[in-house]
Amino acid sequence: MALSSLFLALLLFSPLSHSLTLTVRAPIELSNQGDLSYYADLTLNGRVFNVLVDTGSADLWVAGAVLGATDTGYRGSFGNHTVPNQAFIEVAPSSIHPEGHGILGLGPSTGSFITDLVPTGTPLLSHLFSLNRTTPNFFTILLGRERDPTDHYTGSLTIGEVLPDRNAILDQPRINIVKLPPSRQDQQHLQVLLDRDGLLGPDGQVIPMTSVVSQMEDKSRMTVVLDSGFSLPQVPRAVADALYSRFHGAEFVTVNGIGPTYILPCDAEVNATFVFSGRQYPMHPLDMTMDPSVLGLGSVVNSRGELACVATFQPFTYDRGANPTYDMVLGMAFMRNVYTLFDYGDFTSPNDTSSSTIDPPYIQLLSLTDPSEGHRDFVTVRLGGIDTPPRGLTPSGTNTNQDEDNNSNSNSKNNKHVYAIIGSVVRKKEQESTEEGKRKTMMDADAERLGDSSLTHRPGPTLF
Repeated sequence: MALSSLFLALLLFSPLSHSLTLTVRAPIELSNQGDLSYYADLTLNGRVFNVLVDTGSADLWVAGAVLGATDTGYRGSFGNHTVPNQAFIEVAPSSIHPEGHGILGLGPSTGSFITDLVPTGTPLLSHLFSLNRTTPNFFTILLGRERDPTDHYTGSLTIGEVLPDRNAILDQPRINIVKLPPSRQDQQHLQVLLDRDGLLGPDGQVIPMTSVVSQMEDKSRMTVVLDSGFSLPQVPRAVADALYSRFHGAEFVTVNGIGPTYILPCDAEVNATFVFSGRQYPMHPLDMTMDPSVLGLGSVVNSRGELACVATFQPFTYDRGANPTYDMVLGMAFMRNVYTLFDYGDFTSPNDTSSSTIDPPYIQLLSLTDPSEGHRDFVTVRLGGIDTPPRGLTPSGTNTNQDEDNNSNSNSKNNKHVYAIIGSVVRKKEQESTEEGKRKTMMDADAERLGDSSLTHRPGPTLF
């Protein structure tokens, strides 16, 4: 852990030496903050920062000064944010940006703020790969489940190698990353295509879906972003309906601090399976709903005053614009069910003339969830160890409470703002549909919608 952090620090401020290239191969242990965020320790010039591991953004952001860093003088596009030394973005510490915290962006460099502002600036991961050509251009992420009674790891990040006990990922299908046209490269994410009929619902039947991504000719295949910066996956409302509405006691409500989503009895075991490249990836039922206390909400009750759990696959809580580039964001609740390898391919140096010799970027997924084990875990955690037969699903379309104007009460006296866990796609630069094509961050748009007074949340900088 210390060696990997030291390597990243020296990469920013010192020439790369042969003795340091080995340290990048050490797995970096992640800390799991209540299944809401995953952090790594990163050392910059001797100072340790606790950074959110985020595949939905490209840059390294830290809150607090780094000794020895050089200010480039480029300012303006980030409000009070400063871009020092062509390598990371420094944010003034505040209640929203806690001192000593930050974000480690691992997404495509085409979405980098740094490269926009500083001609010679390069995001950290792209810089690493370009300087050390012997290091394979991939990283892997393993996310743990905090209340899992069977598996007890917190999470790991590797660069250029896979975890020794997860070598089988190298034998999984390569799922090509969907690349956007040049005019929209600044909106590029680590996104892939779901198979046709690629989502099976709680009854094992296919959930019908139609893509809204204009560049995709086959509208039966959904474009999904894999984003470790999102706690709650974001899906179309129809998908959320198909996953949750048929459970007895399910209600679609607005939960304070989260927004519109389903709530349902905590003993309702929800199952779903995604399909990529012909392989099935079942979801753990503990990842399909969450205890609201984990979200800092205290208790949530339904219209009958009964305690309820919060659905994790949530209808989009932000506007993707008139011409969206993706259909879903599969965040942490999905990614806990797979060991993921992200291969950068030609994302490493988009303008390098030799990039044609590099394989296209791709993702590999190794399924981690055994449905039988997931059921036993659910019985242990939610049913007190007593395996009671579930109530059957209601017929499709018969649930009587799907009114998104209903409100759910939270009894927490210290209600934390949880919009921040929406994640990093909303922090990305997006091209507004105006003649001027002015740039602004989705974070600013979200702040305008919520109001500045609501931008307080659980410890850790989950919204920059």
